[in-house]
Amino acid sequence: MQAEALQSKVVSESVRAFLSFTTEDKPLVDAFRAQIGLQHPQVELLDHAVTDRYQEDWKRECAGKIGRSAMLICLVGAKTHRSKAVAWEVDHGLSLGKRIVAVNLTATGARVPEVLVRNAIKPQQGIAGMVLTSASAPVLEREAHGHSG
Repeated sequence: MQAEALQSKVVSESVRAFLSFTTEDKPLVDAFRAQIGLQHPQVELLDHAVTDRYQEDWKRECAGKIGRSAMLICLVGAKTHRSKAVAWEVDHGLSLGKRIVAVNLTATGARVPEVLVRNAIKPQQGIAGMVLTSASAPVLEREAHGHSG
């Protein structure tokens, strides 16, 4: 009974997750967002994509969004390993003690970014449901109950 009450509380509360990805993967990221939206409507996905019009304050903007998130999800595509922005976002999330989950966006997987290798974070295959249920349930529960991780 308590578990059911806890689960219903988690589902009813909004939880934030920061998405870290490269702009080249935008179509795959949009599909990931749609899957999360269908499976976990209580999850608010934040990001701050670095565009060709490089913004001077992107680190400040990202830092604020990562700070307000319960976790960071690194979406790994074909060119993610080259992205300095993704490396910075993951490093910043780690420095804040955020849980980091990595997900391969492609069926065959892709080269794993050094920041993930260095921190022993292994990307999972595109399994949005598992990412937000089994891998991060304790984080989501703490966030839903007003405790930061």
